[in-house]
Amino acid sequence: MRLFCLPWAGAGALGYSSWKLPTDLAAEVWAVQLPGREDRAGEPPLPSITSMVDVLRDAVESLLDRPFAFFGHSMGALLAFELARALRATGAPAPAQLFLSGMRSPDLTPWRPAASVLGDEALLHRLNEIAGPSVSAVRDRDVLLWLAPAMRADFAACENYQYRDEPPLDIPTCLLAAGDDAEVRVDEVSAWRRHCGAAGPVRVFEGGHLYLLDQRAEVLSLIAQELALGRPRFRPLSTQD
Repeated sequence: MRLFCLPWAGAGALGYSSWKLPTDLAAEVWAVQLPGREDRAGEPPLPSITSMVDVLRDAVESLLDRPFAFFGHSMGALLAFELARALRATGAPAPAQLFLSGMRSPDLTPWRPAASVLGDEALLHRLNEIAGPSVSAVRDRDVLLWLAPAMRADFAACENYQYRDEPPLDIPTCLLAAGDDAEVRVDEVSAWRRHCGAAGPVRVFEGGHLYLLDQRAEVLSLIAQELALGRPRFRPLSTQD
């Protein structure tokens, strides 16, 4: 199977570059690289969640010939959710599993002030709050200022996102959050269950909004456990797959 990993604001494929799942799962990790970051830094960032989902849907169309799952953190959780809904709308295969991490339920209004409009100093302060206690988050001032345009574009895409009411997804969903997240509360993550009918209780970690950087081994262990439990749901699209 394939686990597609969708990035948080300003991040790229490198955020998932070290992710590996146990060999016995026979699961490949596919890290998504959106325009405007890392080796695609010369391309303009996509301006909205909708435009990102449109590009992602086209990109994965040829990769749905075997079971797959989505993992998304923060902005990536929104992308995973909306991509799953977009696939449902076109009659395409559905993910066998969703992993939604560090993002409030899509129908909730953010309680933190908008980050996309902050000046450089205020943005750096906000990014330090977002990093929280993480020892792996980028804190170099020059690097963060270089990344700022992509981050502002992604923040704006999330801030301008408009939830559209649709029936809940009937996909097994694992919800992840950090108990000490300065951006998103655990109860806001729990509210995803209104939109994901097969979601279980929130799995709570520590380490701030970017907890998955320092808790990588624990997060991967949880993903592996969930995928292993879901194996009976993973059915090939044809007897030749």
